[in-house]
Amino acid sequence: MQTATRSWFRLSALQTVGLPALVMALGVETIRVLFPSLAWYMRDTVGASSVTVGAYVFVASLAGFGAAGLLRLTGPRVGLWLTAGGLAVLRLAEQTVLLPAIDLWLSLLGFSLFLLFLSLFVGHARSLRPQALPERLGLGMMLGLGLDSAIHGATGTLDLSWIPGIGPILLNLALTALTLWLLALEPESEGEAPSEAGWPGALPLLALGPFLLLQALIFQNQGWISEVARISSPAAFIIVMLGNTLGLLGVAWGLRRQRLQSALAIAAGAYLVLAAASATTVTPLFALTALVAQFVMGWGWGRMLTASAPAEHKGLGATTVMIALGMLLFVLMGFVYYVSLDIRLPIPREAVPPGLAAVVGLALLYTALVRRPPLEGESDPRTALAVSAAMILVPIVYWVSLKPLPPPTQPSNLPIRIMTYNIHSAYNTDGRQDPEAIAQTIEAADVDLVGLQEVSRGWLIDGSTDLPFWLSRRLGMQVLFSGTTGPMWGNAILTRNLIVEHGSGELPLANTLLGRGYIWARIEAGGPRPMLFINTHLHHIEEEHEPRLAQVPVLLDFWNGSTSTVLVGDLNSTPDFPEMKLIAEAGFVDSWAEAGSGDGFTFSSDGPFERIDWIWHTPDLAALEIRIPPTTASDHLPLRAVVDEAR
Repeated sequence: MQTATRSWFRLSALQTVGLPALVMALGVETIRVLFPSLAWYMRDTVGASSVTVGAYVFVASLAGFGAAGLLRLTGPRVGLWLTAGGLAVLRLAEQTVLLPAIDLWLSLLGFSLFLLFLSLFVGHARSLRPQALPERLGLGMMLGLGLDSAIHGATGTLDLSWIPGIGPILLNLALTALTLWLLALEPESEGEAPSEAGWPGALPLLALGPFLLLQALIFQNQGWISEVARISSPAAFIIVMLGNTLGLLGVAWGLRRQRLQSALAIAAGAYLVLAAASATTVTPLFALTALVAQFVMGWGWGRMLTASAPAEHKGLGATTVMIALGMLLFVLMGFVYYVSLDIRLPIPREAVPPGLAAVVGLALLYTALVRRPPLEGESDPRTALAVSAAMILVPIVYWVSLKPLPPPTQPSNLPIRIMTYNIHSAYNTDGRQDPEAIAQTIEAADVDLVGLQEVSRGWLIDGSTDLPFWLSRRLGMQVLFSGTTGPMWGNAILTRNLIVEHGSGELPLANTLLGRGYIWARIEAGGPRPMLFINTHLHHIEEEHEPRLAQVPVLLDFWNGSTSTVLVGDLNSTPDFPEMKLIAEAGFVDSWAEAGSGDGFTFSSDGPFERIDWIWHTPDLAALEIRIPPTTASDHLPLRAVVDEAR
């Protein structure tokens, strides 16, 4: 008897998981364009309401319910070409255009094709060999998430879609060509082969959408892990890639033919709920929590796919409904998570991540309770594991290749050049993310100290970009960040000067929805004592004075009369507002009134009509000059001042 030897890398094994892996990576990239296009182009530039925005993505998600009909109309092979091939071509087309309106429609159509592919591929894999479905979709999905994270992290977390030039186009062209090649190699299933698992077998597939949204919000989110675990962004990149490999290892373990005990399913679900619920608690232990969660989710996904693999009859009805419902949950819960910052909902946004984890846990418990006949055969995950482990080299090489930041300066005397800038999550007035334009604006202003507002560390609606890290590396400046609405969105400070001390604080919500706060640092600016620099962003609805009248006293209490202080920010207040009078009466001097010329309008950048961005300073300092650099890189204009000791 000959014993077959297993290799750690076989091209045929990679081909088995290659198609779902590539489509998963392309699908995640498409989602990362779709959500920002809806939030920043559709809502912000076009002016659509949050409800209208939600309707667009809801209608696009309904396309997933058409997979069974598409299968009957085209057959499995043509259906795969239309969906996987169409998604790849659309993603390549989207990379080549720079118009946000086209980005929106291409990503909407691409999202619909991605949803259709998921169901079609499950049915196709069952009809070929049901035993291979858990391996192909389970290992392929985790490998695809790893591929996407490797590309996303290697670009500094800026999505390829927002990076101009030939390099990203060539990379997308390679991914498209590889997808089409794998489609050509994909075997054709027999026309009479069963492809449907029935309602009991298809039900665990409902967890696919919550699983993917948990990944997008937290566990594949480099900025999130960096901020919550208090580690550098490159270190978080390594954690994400390690987590992907552990998740793939979990899938491989879940594919083993062991009996799933209910108690184990309950324990795994409970852990995922606790991990998701604690994902906003700042602690270095969160890195370990995320790694374990990835293994548990991978294992659970492997068990659920094993239960969903047996094919009972032709068709795709139950599978289509369950996967489409799961992805509809993806859209609805993602909508709830972000629109709750704009509309008061009965579901608190903090409940969304543990709620998603609970759905995954319940699907796993169902899998344990409903016994399915075991499948013959076994999987070989070694090639997928080897590729995933090799991809861990990407963040290591990236980290090693990073140049160290220039050492902080300790000037011997003032003046210091200061800027405040609401960067609008780096989305320009056309609705396209362009942090390079933000960096160029700051660079051209030649400043030492910058207060930034509306800074994202990885919100999905902001393209999952870790802006503090990206801008710090691009400008060669130290960065401080403080989240005001969860850990991912808030204020930041960029500086070239030595930071002596720093911290942050919260401001009262005062019956509003969007959390506000301030970040501060004591900077060696060359004066007789370190300069206290306070950066904040007050409540944004201008006609609602009460929240700002509650927030300003908290700022002033923190300041406590300290000399050599500069207070900057988007205060969402014009000079005649009572909240600005509170700041003036406390002893601060308005730099624009002291040294500016003209109306000082900073909003909006493509047609300024009001002054709501401010640089205040204490009387022992003086503004020598102040100006407003012209740019449409954000919806606000920056404000730049030169501050010296008062003479």
